[in-house]
Amino acid sequence: MRLLHTGDWHLGRTIRGQSRHAEFERAVMCVVDIARREQVDAVLIAGDTFETFAPPADAEHLLYEALTALLRDDIKVAMIAGNHDNASRMDALSGILRIAGAHCVGSVPRDDSYAPLRITSRDGAEAATVVALPWVAERIAVEYEHLFGDVSAALQRYAGQMERAIAYFCRSFDPATANIFMGHMLIDGVSIGEGSGERKMQIGQNFAVPATCLPASAQYVALGHVHRPQEIGSPAPAFYAGSLLQLDFGESGQEKSVNLIDVQPRKPAKVRNIPVTGGRELKTLRLRLDDLPSHAGQHADAWLRVYVDLDAPVLSLYERVREVLPNALHVEGVVAAPVDGDASAPDGGALAPHELLARYYAERHGGHAIPEGLVTLFNELYQAEVERAST
Repeated sequence: MRLLHTGDWHLGRTIRGQSRHAEFERAVMCVVDIARREQVDAVLIAGDTFETFAPPADAEHLLYEALTALLRDDIKVAMIAGNHDNASRMDALSGILRIAGAHCVGSVPRDDSYAPLRITSRDGAEAATVVALPWVAERIAVEYEHLFGDVSAALQRYAGQMERAIAYFCRSFDPATANIFMGHMLIDGVSIGEGSGERKMQIGQNFAVPATCLPASAQYVALGHVHRPQEIGSPAPAFYAGSLLQLDFGESGQEKSVNLIDVQPRKPAKVRNIPVTGGRELKTLRLRLDDLPSHAGQHADAWLRVYVDLDAPVLSLYERVREVLPNALHVEGVVAAPVDGDASAPDGGALAPHELLARYYAERHGGHAIPEGLVTLFNELYQAEVERAST
């Protein structure tokens, strides 16, 4: 059988208040075109199809247009809910979508009624057994007293519960079919985008699942939740397909793609990576104010985050940058460090606002690094205030 693995579409997501619907439309239809061209039997969508529990109408319309295009070409679909999706809504739609050939799993069953998905090839000669595990919130896998008690114990308990759940559901694998495990979860040790670099996510800091918990009996493991495409070291071939667009500036430079999977019973899948186009590039520029005119007419197809090195604060900096770079979504001035011995400049005068916040957070939290999500929220609020003050 031939399958296509994708996920983390995040339809309806904006960037600094700007709509990206046209980009999502191009990227999603690129996936549809790949599925048609490669004559796949089914598309696996590994969660976070939408950005929010209540997505805008145009985001829902785009999903159903894509499903319609796939199903009309006899390409089946299997999709699960991620932490951004409305699991109950997906469950409510699952019956009618199943009639058309789209299998949806929103919630983890609370009893022994679970049954894996069975997907047949176009000619009916082959079949795949898909164990589909949607996002499992920490509060479901770990009792509240553990969440509010010792953190390390709660993390270990979550990992243990997930390991048992995966093993339990994968008992349904059929040796006569190609066996696929699809899950929306964080695997310990994966690389994620953060700022302009990468760091490792460790299980001691997050509710994560060890890679050793992934089923060795699967021919392929299709994962969602992490936006950077990558292979996971595990007993079976396991991959994050990643997001369709560079969703925020922490993903700058990432090439977006889907995985084409050729699989048969009792043999590891053969995997080929295919690029996805349609999204605009996200770039971070650092420049001096005097050099700003030289950037006119450049970067027209990219969303920009701009840091401007200054000798002193400048009025209307946002407007001045936007006149030259209209695609600049974030503009921030960075004042030069004071010369040695200048006692009039306060400590930290050379730091950007988010860097000052990070320093304050570390001082108040025993040296721990500030969470990435908090920095992102602060930058968005700070930029909104800058824009409001300049009007």
